[in-house]
Amino acid sequence: MARKGLFWLLLVIYAVGRFLFPPLEFTGDSYGYACELIKGDLWNSHHLLHKYFLKDLWLILQPLQITENPLLFFSALHLLVSLGCVFVLMKILEHRHWSQTRIYLALLFLISGFAFTKYNIENEVYFYPILLSLIGSYLYEKNKPFRAAIWLGIATLFHQIHIFWLIGLLSPRDWKKYQNYYPLILGLFVPVLTYSAVGLTTGISLNILLFQDVEAGLVQTFPNLKNFVFLAINVVRTLFQVHGDTFLFWNLWSPYYSGIAILLFILILLGAVIYLRERRYRYQKSDWYRPYAMAFLLQLVFAWYSVGNIEFMILLPFLFILTLRNGSLLKHSLVFSIGLFVWNTTQWFIPMAKTRPNRIHDQIAISHRIINDDQKQSFRGVQNPIRVYTQNAASVQNAYEYDYLSDSFKGDERLDTGQMKANGKFVQRLKFLPIEENNLHSGYWLSFNHGRMNRTKLSYDSMSNPPQQLHLKFTRLYRDTGINGVLELYRISPLNPD
Repeated sequence: MARKGLFWLLLVIYAVGRFLFPPLEFTGDSYGYACELIKGDLWNSHHLLHKYFLKDLWLILQPLQITENPLLFFSALHLLVSLGCVFVLMKILEHRHWSQTRIYLALLFLISGFAFTKYNIENEVYFYPILLSLIGSYLYEKNKPFRAAIWLGIATLFHQIHIFWLIGLLSPRDWKKYQNYYPLILGLFVPVLTYSAVGLTTGISLNILLFQDVEAGLVQTFPNLKNFVFLAINVVRTLFQVHGDTFLFWNLWSPYYSGIAILLFILILLGAVIYLRERRYRYQKSDWYRPYAMAFLLQLVFAWYSVGNIEFMILLPFLFILTLRNGSLLKHSLVFSIGLFVWNTTQWFIPMAKTRPNRIHDQIAISHRIINDDQKQSFRGVQNPIRVYTQNAASVQNAYEYDYLSDSFKGDERLDTGQMKANGKFVQRLKFLPIEENNLHSGYWLSFNHGRMNRTKLSYDSMSNPPQQLHLKFTRLYRDTGINGVLELYRISPLNPD
């Protein structure tokens, strides 16, 4: 009992730390979802109920004035849901009569992973359906398949990828008995009925509802070498953060972060050696091995097809643990898991709470200030947003829109920072667009490139260059060489104005 209390105390401390020190830069999707929630744009066919649920919850709790920052509220809620996933997984393992030690080793292994560390504090969808699917698994293992089917079906309405968990878990173990198909039919009936009703109500075809991104040409449909390369990289990153941002953090805090990274890497290798040298560990299949293994493989194949998207691998550690019979495989994983936990905390979590590696808000502020000066006036005479082309357009545009909307949402009158008034409505003054070299027009070109600073010469090894366009002239208006990269802003104008 004391060990259980200590474990949950450490988990609460972890949650409080994550809440008090959120990342200074969120993902582009986190900003985007927050914008859509504030605007009431709640439709998304891939995760049908996600934003409707959050919007209703926000409206219910808003009078309590818990927070004035919607993004922080939604991110903190996602963190609590991720901890709920840990709790339900623990209940499943207790139901299987695992020893307390092995349960805590399994949960520590799960929590230490980079995918769990990164996405539990983002305003994204992923842990909501994982929680629902885990509840379904808990009920299924308690021999309540019909109740489980309903929870698993609802999970698919929060994110379509959980159809694999549903199919894997509810597929009949004895194919010859027709009554074994009833839970699967009920589970599939929930999303099928819902999407059919939505299609009939809106007039949208089921093909578009189910494959919206494919129909819009937003995803790669034909696999190539990248599918294999990024799958391999992100399978590793599910547990262990390896990314260019890590080298940037070492650049910012050298030699501390690079030095501690070496020690942590040695600790992780030591943990791996201790684990591999132990000859008594065995992989023992659980009674529900086949369903969870099927769900795991289906999910992994889909992640491969999605060019190794790590966001579709967040649930893999959960499914892996659920394939185990008694956790003996994790018996000697303590040092390894602690090494992973400390690595992902110090090499990603702490730096992201202290730095802005992509300088998203710097890009917005500098663009607004320089373009405002370049226009020789305030933007008040401009009727349309000014185009700013940049390589990270989606994230910058979402963050820019969120800053505007969150100020308006709180009734803030500081509208000189990025909005103009047209036809009685406040609209955004800038529009950040992706760089398409063959489709550039008059406007501005914003470039931010990470670089490794040569401290001796106080210069960067790499320089950015604007695209070569015969009919356009690029005039540099701004350049800085901050320690984490080079930020430049160019005016784009016709070469022959006449």
